[in-house]
Amino acid sequence: MITTTLFLTLLLSPFTSYELNDIRFVLKHVETNNQPNLIGDNGKAYGVLQIHEIAVDDVNRIYETDYTHEDAFNVVCAEEIFNLAIKAGIKRYEQIYNKAPTEGEIVRMWNGGVYRGYKIKATLKYYKRYKKYKSLLCS
Repeated sequence: MITTTLFLTLLLSPFTSYELNDIRFVLKHVETNNQPNLIGDNGKAYGVLQIHEIAVDDVNRIYETDYTHEDAFNVVCAEEIFNLAIKAGIKRYEQIYNKAPTEGEIVRMWNGGVYRGYKIKATLKYYKRYKKYKSLLCS
């Protein structure tokens, strides 16, 4: 589970926790229609946010946590893994570009990987799908 220190670190993001919660809310619908027990991507993606094991491994390496890939089936853990992975992506993006990523870049990070997903052309289609869901869910 997430520690108080990690939670406070998340709050220091240029994106408020409210904004990341909104993004995460929509992504749960984009990925699985908010169904926590799904397995996708030929058995590689688990849970409501369709988390790959490599994302869990990155979070554990960066934050010294001990999540397992199976934790992605637990909605609370999946949300924590998402928050930590995206926080790492935001931090890296800011170090490279000296500015915060846009909502679209964050969404594309989730789809294509936090290190370069925002640059991958194929993630533009995913972002378009995200915007469609967002307009339906948040209007």
